[in-house]
This record gives sequence, C-alpha cells and structure tokens, in this order.
Amino acid sequence: MFDEFQQWFAGLAAHLPALTAGLAVAIGTFSLAKLIIRTKPPADSMQWRDTPPLIFKIFRPLLRLFATDLRSLMTDRYYTSLHKKLSAAGQSYAILPHEFFTLKFICMLVCCGISIAVYIFVPDLGTESNMLLFLLVFAGFAYPDIWLSDKVGTRRRAVAKEFPFLLDLLVLSMRAGLNYSTSMAQAIASLPKGPVHEEFAKLLREIRAGMTRREALTNLAERMNIDSVNNFVAAIKQADETGGEIVDVLTAQAEQKRVERFNTAEEMANKAPIKMLIPMMAFLFPIIFLLLTFVIIVKLAEIDMLPVSMLRLLAT
Repeated sequence: MFDEFQQWFAGLAAHLPALTAGLAVAIGTFSLAKLIIRTKPPADSMQWRDTPPLIFKIFRPLLRLFATDLRSLMTDRYYTSLHKKLSAAGQSYAILPHEFFTLKFICMLVCCGISIAVYIFVPDLGTESNMLLFLLVFAGFAYPDIWLSDKVGTRRRAVAKEFPFLLDLLVLSMRAGLNYSTSMAQAIASLPKGPVHEEFAKLLREIRAGMTRREALTNLAERMNIDSVNNFVAAIKQADETGGEIVDVLTAQAEQKRVERFNTAEEMANKAPIKMLIPMMAFLFPIIFLLLTFVIIVKLAEIDMLPVSMLRLLAT
C-alpha cells in the first residue's frame, strides 16, 4: 500500500511543475480579466472597520478582488456560523465572513507555492519530506481556522477575568444613586482597554443611538457568545420583565462570577501538579536515573563486581 502511494506521489511530483505553471497562468489570467472589468474595487468604505490583523492587510488586494465571487460558494448556514465565530473573536468589524473564506484559499495557494519552490530547488528530498510538503498545502487552508479558534479562546479568557470587575463597578455605581445607563458609562470608563470594555462600549452606543435596551443586550449576547455574558443578559431581561431591582440582580451576578472565578482558579491549581508530572518524567527523571546508574557502576567497579567486558567498555 505504501509503495503504491509512493509511486503515485512520485508521478504527481513529476508533473507538479507543469500543473503549477498552468494553475498560475489560469489564476493570473482570471485576475487580469477581473482587473480589466473592474477598474476599481467595489465601493466599500473602510471607516466602519476595526484594525484588521496583519495577514489580512498583506492579502487585502486579493481579498477584495475574489471575496465577492467566492461568496456564492458559501451556504447561508456556514456564513452565519462563520459570522458568529468572528464576532466571538472580536473581528466582526474587521473581517467579513466571505473575506475570511477567501483568505483560506489564498493561504492554501501560498503554501502550495512554497511547497513547489522547495521541491524544485531541493530535489533530493526523501519521500517523507515530500509528503510533509504535500500536507503543507492543507495546513495553509486550515491555518485561518486555527488562528480564529485561538483568538476566540484568548478573548474568552480575557472576558472571564475582566467581567466580574465590570459587575462590581455597576453595583457600586447604582448603589451610589446613579441609574443603569449612567452607571454603565461610569463602569466602562473605569475599565482598562480590553474585550469587555470594547463590547460594552458598543452596547452603550447602541442604546444612546435609539435602540432599546433589550435589543442592544441581545446584540451583545450574539456578538460575544459567552456563557457568563449570556447569563447576565438573561438576568437583566428578566428583571425588566418582572419589574425587579436591577441592583439586586447585578449583585447576585457579581457574587456568582466571583465564586466561579475562584473555583476555576482552584481547579487549575489542583491540575497543576498532574500537568507538571509529565515534563518531570520526560526530562528530570531520566537525568536522575543516569546519575544513580553512574554512581552504582563506579561503586561496583571499585569492589570488582563488574564483568570484564563492561570494564573494557568503560576503559575505552
């Protein structure tokens, strides 16, 4: 089976330069035709956008050129799912879903070009290295998804750390006699720059622009898509519907989040010794065993209990 795959891969590698040249000519021709038809990119004011990541800035001309065409390949379900992920990562105002989808193909083509260049200029690579070059193409297609997942995880950890402080500030401001909107503005102004500050500042802007508080909270929950924020939004909506005191709801929410944070910290502290055991077994224990073995061999050599063959090996 492996020999058949190796023969197939060798045949593919033999025709790879011709296939690459044809693909490059096709992409170049298509790009030139689009540039001729479109004397300028589609009208898209960039004033509403946040600062995009570096990789988006590098490939922005290609993204603006092909994103509209690749939008037809995306289903509505995948488009909505991708939009939620971008919102959870805080990139919904920096990258559109069809632009992110186009970025996946561009990264794949870039990795394909790198693989071909390495194969052409270093022809003496083994079969395993050629397979790694082949897998690099798929890695390029998956890289934007990996980056987005890492961005979502980082943002959620930051929210889990900062959100209880926002609730404490809201409770203190409202107990001092301020109303909900003024307390929110005061709390946001006191928070450091971060995802909680950004998202709740958007919430406050939407309310001031005329949107109802219920709609603005719903948008906040959809943008962040985090359990703690969803629970906060549900509690505020319930207080509005039942006529309950928002201060009491926020106090209960702040206490709950604080307890959850301490429980999470305690859980991570309990897991730390177990996680440390693996690197200790991999790096520390072998060194200790080597030292003990050396001492034992030396002691055995002193009392003439080692075999002659081992003594000759040690002497050399």
